Amino acid sequence: MTGGVPEKKRKLKRKSGVPGGIVDLSMLQKLIAGAGRDVFAGVFDEPTPEVRAVPERVRGFRVRVDLMYAKPPIWRRLVLPGDLMLDELHVVLQAAMGWQDGHLHKFGVGGDRRRRAYFVTGFDLSEGDDGVVEDSVRLDQVVSDKGERLFYDYDFGDGWEHVLVVEDVLDDPPSAPVCLTGRMACPPEDCGGLGGYEELAAWVRGGYDPRATPMGLGAQEMRDWLPRDWHPDRFSVAETNDALAVLNTR
Repeated sequence: MTGGVPEKKRKLKRKSGVPGGIVDLSMLQKLIAGAGRDVFAGVFDEPTPEVRAVPERVRGFRVRVDLMYAKPPIWRRLVLPGDLMLDELHVVLQAAMGWQDGHLHKFGVGGDRRRRAYFVTGFDLSEGDDGVVEDSVRLDQVVSDKGERLFYDYDFGDGWEHVLVVEDVLDDPPSAPVCLTGRMACPPEDCGGLGGYEELAAWVRGGYDPRATPMGLGAQEMRDWLPRDWHPDRFSVAETNDALAVLNTR
């Protein structure tokens, strides 16, 4: 056996790349942290929605609005002016669908739910968020052709998701939003999302059976809680247009 550093240790020194073979842990941690930033750069960044230039002339859109995943389908067909701001569109959708505007909402673009780009609301700004604000964007800056879609989420607890699909582009825009037709009543607010709605709708269709009341309430208590004359299969285009007519969106 000769003096000096054993062969195995000499190899370790050469592989480490650190003079004298001493591994600097703080340097190693910094290298790992830097690599981590590179690997995860952009992963948690919120995508920014694409906003087109304001068109030279205002057109109208005939759109179908569906409450996603509802069976039977719950939907409305609307005619909308293209220069409607997104915060105004929020008010229109609340009235057209039958919601009470008691919860937060957001508009989004992009078919992939995981990478959808969302606009921010005034509430978001008050919470310190930043982004493209909905009251600065017109409808015709996010949709322009048949088949294009805009997503609208409402009540993040119950998780109501809507999709607006452009069915036709109109050369003559309406002076105000109009409902052409639709199907089914809007679910009651705070009924527990689609699962709660389906249970509630089945109970009403079944004749309010006191032995099978949903949500753990008594039959009379449940009926008092429901909106007056609410039935899941009921829809009135006249009542919907009455609700739209009183809006201050124009």
